[in-house]
Amino acid sequence: MNFLSMKYFLMLAEERSFTKAAERLHITQQTLSAHVAALERETGAKLFVRHVPLELTDSGSVFLRYARLFVRNELALKRELSDVSGRFEGILRIGIAPSRGQVMLPSVIARFQERYPRCSIRLFEMANEDIWKGLKRDEIDIAMARLPGEMPGISHRPWMKEEIVLLVEKSLTERLWGKEGGSLFSEKERKKGLPLFFEDCPFLLNSENDIAGALARQLFRRGSFAPRVAVESENMGTMLRLCLLGRGAYFCPENLARALLSEEDWEKLYVMHFEEGVYELSFGWQTGAHRWQMIEKWMEMARPVSKNEAGGCS
Repeated sequence: MNFLSMKYFLMLAEERSFTKAAERLHITQQTLSAHVAALERETGAKLFVRHVPLELTDSGSVFLRYARLFVRNELALKRELSDVSGRFEGILRIGIAPSRGQVMLPSVIARFQERYPRCSIRLFEMANEDIWKGLKRDEIDIAMARLPGEMPGISHRPWMKEEIVLLVEKSLTERLWGKEGGSLFSEKERKKGLPLFFEDCPFLLNSENDIAGALARQLFRRGSFAPRVAVESENMGTMLRLCLLGRGAYFCPENLARALLSEEDWEKLYVMHFEEGVYELSFGWQTGAHRWQMIEKWMEMARPVSKNEAGGCS
């Protein structure tokens, strides 16, 4: 019995299809089938019921539990040996929201790989809630997201602060509330809730699994009105373009929106701030006996640089 066959088994158990599993493993179906058959001969038990989709037998479910442990321990062994030898090699798996990754990570990845060229990066771009689920399932090594609360078996530390704001294109404001509509927005004021005059405004919404989408729905419930949802999507770039076209108001992180839009486009928008809009993003990793040094080195490199460190004034 070898680790490679266990990895093939785990992929097949996840996909429940020889075709899909073989595609993801970049091997032929015949090769995959041969490895599974070898495992079944060695264990003396059938691991799958071969219908569509594939189904684990009782023996297969037991084997799945131990295969995950074996593969996890193999990975831990390789990483600890890498640390001891000082080679700093392996694959670092990072979970982050798509737009946040697009804005925040390219320069960090470039600097990290210049420093540690033997370490590859694998990005898993998901909604906030899914990132923490992936970390608990050991599918990623580092979460870079908003912590939903204390999680058993998960360690964390602060990464950076972010703020959700509501963006409304200026001509949409005028159509809805007249030429004085701009006076409803103040860069200095933080609203306690969503004003009732937004009842007639169309909205562009992320899902409730997203930080901005969750805050939006919380404000709608508190304001006791059902929003007019024009478009629902996870793609921040698409939603910002729709917002600029006046198709609806959009809740999103201000720092990411500023990074994705030109100064000219930003000037076309009114911005509304909320008391509950500011939150902290965290690094998260599984608590264990040995923490791979690449996790620590990534967190050190990805943390924001303070003004003092950058040579700014205190």
